[in-house]
Amino acid sequence: MNSVELCWSITSYVSIIVQLIVAGICLGIFVSPYVQGRYKAVKVGAVYSVVMTVLYIMPPQIDNILAYFIGTLAAFSVMYAEDRRNINQKIFLSVTFFSLRWLSASMAGIIDHFFDIVLLNPEIAALVWLHYGLYVAVRILGILFSFLLLLLSVKAVNRAYESKDRYMERRELVMLTVPSLSGIAGYAIFHFYQVKSEMTEFYDVLCFLYYLISVMAILVIVIIFQNWKTSQEEQSGHELLESQINNIKTHIEGVEKLYGDIRSLRHDMGNHIQMIERLMGTENTAEASAYLERLKIEWQELTPEIRTGNPVTDMILLEKKKEAQMRGIRFESDLRYPENTKLDAFDVSVILYNALNNCMESVNGENPYIRIQAFRKDSIFMLIISNSFEGKLPINPADGLPYTTKKSGGHGIGLKNMLRVAKKYMGDLSFEQNGNEVIVGIMLQVV
Repeated sequence: MNSVELCWSITSYVSIIVQLIVAGICLGIFVSPYVQGRYKAVKVGAVYSVVMTVLYIMPPQIDNILAYFIGTLAAFSVMYAEDRRNINQKIFLSVTFFSLRWLSASMAGIIDHFFDIVLLNPEIAALVWLHYGLYVAVRILGILFSFLLLLLSVKAVNRAYESKDRYMERRELVMLTVPSLSGIAGYAIFHFYQVKSEMTEFYDVLCFLYYLISVMAILVIVIIFQNWKTSQEEQSGHELLESQINNIKTHIEGVEKLYGDIRSLRHDMGNHIQMIERLMGTENTAEASAYLERLKIEWQELTPEIRTGNPVTDMILLEKKKEAQMRGIRFESDLRYPENTKLDAFDVSVILYNALNNCMESVNGENPYIRIQAFRKDSIFMLIISNSFEGKLPINPADGLPYTTKKSGGHGIGLKNMLRVAKKYMGDLSFEQNGNEVIVGIMLQVV
């Protein structure tokens, strides 16, 4: 083998390895929004590139599709080992990337084929080093085309698929993977006939169009799925909000009854005083004490233990305090409803409902507690709700909200309602973990 042939062989060998590394980079970019931590996405892409490179250089060589399947399976195993949430979503990512890689590489290969025609020119082939230089240029262009097509494909899918932190059900997995599997099946059929017979340039164009349509079909299905998912969440949000409105109406009815009972007790207070005086005047001290004790109990039942300055929030906090006591959770509140502000009690109720429901679901530890604090400074009203939590709270960097472990389609709606109320008052919502405590901060501008 002379020096030119050796250069050709090395260039071909290196270009394939570079393509495998480039594919691994695209895979890392693809899965990055779905895994917690950038280093995990880098690890997934690196494992894919290493496994594919080893399979390429080791004898005996195996079928290409099987080799890429093994590489994709290795990447899936890393994703699953690093983060075992939402396995259906990881299957979707693996199948979709497997398909996009083959389709984009095939389109790039067809484009390369038209450049390869130049290399078949006898006059150029006679100039061995010029011929080799053109070959290097074609291989570089091939890598660039493959990289750009794959990168654009994965970025388009990521942009269309917004429900990255939502649990994917099996029926959703089937819906999203059908176009990817169809694309792979079509590629296998086209490749089979291409190997069996000599095809024309028209056939190459036909293949290119099919691969392009397959990529577009994957993207269109993801868009359709996302629109359906958004519509479903909006419907669930309306249902949740309607349920909360009904609950608040119930609390308002409870407040009205409470005020009615207080007015009734106040109306009868004169009679009660006269009765106690009469009993004391006849020296029936024991009966007077018993009568006074019954009156004291009745007054305590009518007087809320928690007084925020707003009867609706009083009733909500009393209900949650009773629930916490039944579950052995310490419940503390020093919330004072801000006076002389534009703040709507209904909006505060929405925040308290959803925040305390989340606390009730997540609170744990040996001495579980829920604490509500609030303060106002000038036009800013801060509501801070914290609870004990032993573990690691995963936060989605995209929106700053916690990742879900729920499988119900309605998850996240409560948090979105809280965020919606905060935005209404030019405020914001924040989550953080400080040791074994999760802290939710809600900032509102109330003037």
